[in-house]
Amino acid sequence: MGLNVRVITPEKVFLTSETEQVILPSVTGGVGILTGHAPLVTVLEPGVMRYENNGSWTPAVLYGGFAEVENNQVTVLVNGAEEVPTSPDLQETEKAFIDATEKLEKLKEVESEERKLKPAVLEVQIAKARLDALELIKN
Repeated sequence: MGLNVRVITPEKVFLTSETEQVILPSVTGGVGILTGHAPLVTVLEPGVMRYENNGSWTPAVLYGGFAEVENNQVTVLVNGAEEVPTSPDLQETEKAFIDATEKLEKLKEVESEERKLKPAVLEVQIAKARLDALELIKN
């Protein structure tokens, strides 16, 4: 028996899949989940989730949220998620990451309140996750 993975966003069920294993972008680092994993609840940061089917890995970009593992069920509740494009534009994705990083640096020069920086930090994290996901499918 494999793992049943469900990724749910506020708008829809993004993914339902039976998989052999999944790696989640936890705030404490990547968490690998295999069949029979102990019950777990973890906070997810924006990053790349990877799941394996028949020896092939598929990445997806998550915008951060929570995951629960219990009885070979992995339920992922996130603020948003997106598939990795099948024909990606790596240069455009790199430029978006650089632009988001520059925007954050400029904002830091005039703003020190963390709550006002959060949207820009999130934008950088998601842009980095998109870039990381493209690197995974490229290799």
